[in-house]
Amino acid sequence: MKRRYLYALFDPSIGEKGGKKAENLRFLIRHHLNVPPGWVISWDAFSDYLSQGESVLTQLRQEIEHALRIDVPYAVRSSASVEDDQDFSYAGMFISELDVTGLDDLMRSILNVWHSMESEAFMAYHSNHPDHEPGVRLAVILQTMVKATCSGVAFSKNPMTGLSETILEAGRGTGEDQVAMQTNPERWVEKWGNWITIPKTHVLEELLAHQLVQQIKSIAKVYGQPVDVEWAFEGSTLYFLQVRPITQLDIPVFSNRIAKEMLPGIIKPLVWSVNTRLINREWTTLLTQLTGDTSFDPEALTGHFFYRAYFNMSVFGRVFERMGMPYEALELLFGLEADGPDKPHMRPGSGFLARVPNVLGFLGDILRIEHHLSKHLDQKRKRYDQIIETMTPTLSLHQWLDLVNQLIDETGPVARMNILIPMLAMMHHRMLSRLLDKQGIDSRALVLEGVDDAHDRYSPHERLDQFRRRYPISPPQDPQTLTLFERDFDRFMRDFGHFSDSGNDFSHTPWRENPDLIRSMLSQPSPSPSDQNASFQFKDIKLPWIKRGLIHWMYRRTSRFAVHREAISSLYTYASGHVRPCFLAIGALSCEQGLQRQPQEVFYFYWSELVEVIQGQSSIHPLELVQQRQREIEAVRDANVPELIFGQETPPLSPASPS
Repeated sequence: MKRRYLYALFDPSIGEKGGKKAENLRFLIRHHLNVPPGWVISWDAFSDYLSQGESVLTQLRQEIEHALRIDVPYAVRSSASVEDDQDFSYAGMFISELDVTGLDDLMRSILNVWHSMESEAFMAYHSNHPDHEPGVRLAVILQTMVKATCSGVAFSKNPMTGLSETILEAGRGTGEDQVAMQTNPERWVEKWGNWITIPKTHVLEELLAHQLVQQIKSIAKVYGQPVDVEWAFEGSTLYFLQVRPITQLDIPVFSNRIAKEMLPGIIKPLVWSVNTRLINREWTTLLTQLTGDTSFDPEALTGHFFYRAYFNMSVFGRVFERMGMPYEALELLFGLEADGPDKPHMRPGSGFLARVPNVLGFLGDILRIEHHLSKHLDQKRKRYDQIIETMTPTLSLHQWLDLVNQLIDETGPVARMNILIPMLAMMHHRMLSRLLDKQGIDSRALVLEGVDDAHDRYSPHERLDQFRRRYPISPPQDPQTLTLFERDFDRFMRDFGHFSDSGNDFSHTPWRENPDLIRSMLSQPSPSPSDQNASFQFKDIKLPWIKRGLIHWMYRRTSRFAVHREAISSLYTYASGHVRPCFLAIGALSCEQGLQRQPQEVFYFYWSELVEVIQGQSSIHPLELVQQRQREIEAVRDANVPELIFGQETPPLSPASPS
């Protein structure tokens, strides 16, 4: 018995032999969307034709003649086993022919589709994707043509950025008409229920555009992922001609909104490498602990574009998804404050329940964080000082590099706390502010307990003010007072000499290397004291007794974490500041070997490049590399860099706005 080749498009009995495009059209039919009627020739017909020849065409011709109205026009399209895949769509690799009428022309078009597998374009595309099956199977769809007044494509997400924008592209007639007329499609963009782009003149009526958006969102929701849809409008009916997943949508989105506050301005390569080695590793540990997802890559968390720091916000979008929140809520963190009835919310969904054990474990660590902080404050400074004592001029390049590794390893737990404690301090302060706001009290002037003492201990600016008040004439003229002045100055430099004008950027000259800067600062008059009358103590607040206990408890915790923030920030800056002497020593030894001109040029190497230089494995001479970096940095130093970057490639800079 001869096997059957032709099936109605809606007939599921064809199974996978109809190819992925036909399968996706049946998906639309099952969900009661308008799809032009059509037929599918199974891929058995093509494979049998290759082995049996003309007899297969004779049978196929008979089946088509019996089942189809051959006096109406059809679109003849491929439906291959590899098409419309999530990773590779094979779009445009196979021939499609439109407005085909008559049995002879239909048979000719079917053969043309089959033979398109022999094209150079297909062979080149397929050979570049070896993960796909080696034997491609090819079915053919015969679909009744729609007499479209307008048609186009639609995307449930922006395919270039991955943002939650519905994109409509439209033109008059069919796609073939638009190509013939050489017209660019009009473009509509909808976000969270509102239009953000509407063409000045447009083919689409706004009501139809709104209907399209709602249908595309509905399709994407039941399809389970973002989709790319072909559509056509025939006067009164909206038809869907094709649906497939948007390929390669895993687009990293980098933002410098938060990063530029932590690492502002130009970040030299070595500073970037050390900070990301510390911070990225700890962020990866935190995200894994919170979500249970072990696939986070420390290297993927950040980006270094235009020699500035960017965070990969897409990674945090994954965290939102793991926690049961919509990925689109991430865009609220971008500052994309578009409002609308469909604006996402940051509330956890049902998926959060699966992460409850992880969250409880994370919260357990948070509850013990003050204990861990006390231990680190006691132990880490001593350990850093032990490492610093081993820094002698006789060390080799490899020994200096080993000291850097020791400092970084010791600082990992400190970096983790320098992430968590400022976050907890901010959260406590916000909760306290809300509690006080409800009582009509402005918390901004509230003095937190212990913060003044923390400033005295950890803030160099507060210590400088004390210094000025103690020695109003700098330097003192009296010999005895001058001796005390020098003693206190040495103590200040011992405590704060590692500071610079950028706390996390150890390429900046620290005060200990330029003590004259501090001496000149001390000679300046003290700033006028702030208006103390504007502040108030907690004991001065009048609160209902039933609420005072809770608010006082929150006040004490807020005060403690404000102090903790100063302490951990000071410890982290101390560790970071003592990485610099190691690298300068490496730079000095490199200068002796003719690899650099000045020790400070060491900061222009990324970590991996520096290791290659030390091991004599650099593919480019270090002097050339440093000069190249210096030129690149100067070229972007005053540039207006984008706040958002989509993808891994550095985009071209827009021309600076005229002043």
